Amino acid sequence: MNFQEEFQINKPGENYKASLKSRVIVAFFLIAILAPTIFLGSWVFFAVMAIFLGIAVFEICKAPGKKYGWWVWAITYLSTFLYVYWFVFKLNFAAWLENPNNYTFSLEEYFGGFSISIIGIAVSLGLYFLVALFDKNFDFGDVAYFFLMTFLVGLGFQSFFFLRYYPFYLAESMPSYLWYEGLGGKDLTSLPNFQYLLSSSLFFLMASGTILNDTFAYFGGIYFGKRKLTHISPKKTWEGFFFGVFGSFICNLILMFTMAASGYPILPTLDLEHWYSILIIAIGIPLIAVLGDLSLSLIKRYFQLKDFGTILKGHGGVLDRCDSVMFVSIGLSILLIFIGHDWNFFI
Repeated sequence: MNFQEEFQINKPGENYKASLKSRVIVAFFLIAILAPTIFLGSWVFFAVMAIFLGIAVFEICKAPGKKYGWWVWAITYLSTFLYVYWFVFKLNFAAWLENPNNYTFSLEEYFGGFSISIIGIAVSLGLYFLVALFDKNFDFGDVAYFFLMTFLVGLGFQSFFFLRYYPFYLAESMPSYLWYEGLGGKDLTSLPNFQYLLSSSLFFLMASGTILNDTFAYFGGIYFGKRKLTHISPKKTWEGFFFGVFGSFICNLILMFTMAASGYPILPTLDLEHWYSILIIAIGIPLIAVLGDLSLSLIKRYFQLKDFGTILKGHGGVLDRCDSVMFVSIGLSILLIFIGHDWNFFI
């Protein structure tokens, strides 16, 4: 390959414009639905995510292409929803028992980290093995697939709540003057600017960083892609990979440094003094996004599927849109927990 061929811009295929138009329409539709719920947070976000979680579990059960008994569906729905929601209701119930006369149900107060019940994990795994022992249509491969997917999706959706509510947890546990210079001495959680805008910036950082990685990678691959990235996804190229990672990295840096320099950092641990944490998160988001995309592609390839679902025309199903987002959300949440504990890996 000579120099001219090496840097020659590709000509998009005939179906490129139609595919791009479909993607743009569905993307705007999703943004119109989800953006207001993310800004509003609280119960609105909590409830809307439950709807998407229900659809995701449906796609989990349909993906293998086998007809499972109702008990498999019941275990899968119950396990996944309990992974996501159980600890919130458990801790609220404990708070009510401790002080029933002065109790208010809280979503934000308990999202200082992850909390998935070890007992719940063990029971879920045991139930899947029990089904495999008595159901000829449910083998070890099904046990491994359903256990992995319910845990991954459960952890992913719980991390969505973590990113949306974690700023409230921090605001309640530290003085406001350590966060926003212009709001020192005030109760942050009672201010509309914080409730709807500033507190949602962390979630939008995760979502925008992931979407920008996919967008830059898509156009980079279309126009410059020549070398295949992996056999798992033949259309992915190294050129697209570097375009996606670099584009997302730069945009993430601009957003976080701009907010930090203005005196309104996304989190108090992401101010200018902690610039190295900003760098780690900025590069971590696109790298984890690629891992998530390829990991779910590996599962689809195993089942010879193009998409997990068809509810989103041009985008597949909920799991197809949540693959990178779930992984980035989980990875970013873990990074923030470590950063919040001064990178102490033993806490």
